[in-house]
Amino acid sequence: MNYRQGNKGDCCRIAELDHIASGGAVEYLFHDLIPNKSALELLSDGLEQDVYSHTFRSCIVAEFDQNIIGMALSYPAHLHCITDELTNFLPVDRLEKFHEFYSARVEGSYFLDAMCIDKAYRGLGVGKSLLEHTKSKAISEGYNELSLIVFSDNSRAIKFYKRQGFRSLRNIKLEPHKLLPHNGGCLLMKVEI
Repeated sequence: MNYRQGNKGDCCRIAELDHIASGGAVEYLFHDLIPNKSALELLSDGLEQDVYSHTFRSCIVAEFDQNIIGMALSYPAHLHCITDELTNFLPVDRLEKFHEFYSARVEGSYFLDAMCIDKAYRGLGVGKSLLEHTKSKAISEGYNELSLIVFSDNSRAIKFYKRQGFRSLRNIKLEPHKLLPHNGGCLLMKVEI
């Protein structure tokens, strides 16, 4: 297994994994915005544009046999917000639904925005290794806490994060939708590193 920073050529695969990790959020936010462009294509285009913080440069990828089988996208938590770019691009009602989500953060922490491992490679320690690499990246940038947001009904992910030392801080309201099929909103979690 090889772990490295993402590069521009990885954007399509990073977008595929990020789309899965979003649990429907990417589809909800980006569906039907541009004719003949899927939410996945828009996500990939955004990663390629290399606008910090949501860029291939913010990703650590896991490779096996020259194939990307996992990724973790992270950056300073103060950048987890509704940016001017999002405001200018997305419909108001879609952003309003995510207002509390994008307002929730642990100030002064590093934020794990998304992590996903290909189904065929889950349970092999890839997620733990990606998390350790993310912690190392955060420490190298001067941070001593790592935070994240996870769907409250994603019990497998919550158990994994708790085993890695994360603790729940608070619930975040996020109403379900046919493109966002989750109940109970989200949890804001953090761990000291």
